Amino acid sequence: MANYKIHDNPVRDEWAAKIGQLKTLAKGAEFLTDFRTKHTTPLRENYDLELDWCWIESKIEEKVALLKHAELNDDQFLNNCTCGANAQEVADVTVAKMDACTDKYEAEKLHINFRRDNKPPIMPTNVFMDADRLLGTKLMELRNTGYYDLSLEELRKERGVKIITIQ
Repeated sequence: MANYKIHDNPVRDEWAAKIGQLKTLAKGAEFLTDFRTKHTTPLRENYDLELDWCWIESKIEEKVALLKHAELNDDQFLNNCTCGANAQEVADVTVAKMDACTDKYEAEKLHINFRRDNKPPIMPTNVFMDADRLLGTKLMELRNTGYYDLSLEELRKERGVKIITIQ
């Protein structure tokens, strides 16, 4: 029987090497945001890493958190995003957009993009969690109003769902 470890594979090894080369918070944060855009969320650019993206993202987050700890003082750590912007101001902008939003699909995109761009360690957890709660509450209100008004077929058409049948 082969000496096989379930979590070891060439894809993860390749990404671990890339992550190991990150030496500054700025590069790490940029790398993490780029990775999330390309390989996570329902709006991702591709599905190449379908089996490994979650593991890889967690390892990048771990590296960025360590770089953040090393480069930021306590005040910056608790109040700023990794780019240096005031976290509460960044969150307030998205919450204001969500408050003004009346379309559930636009609200979904706002929430997804907020998480993609700001999920810790990019934004401090204390700010992120409160903003995420506010965004999610408004999204649920928009989604749940008139939820049963559309038939399943209409909902599928509105969402652009393609039905695949196996014979």
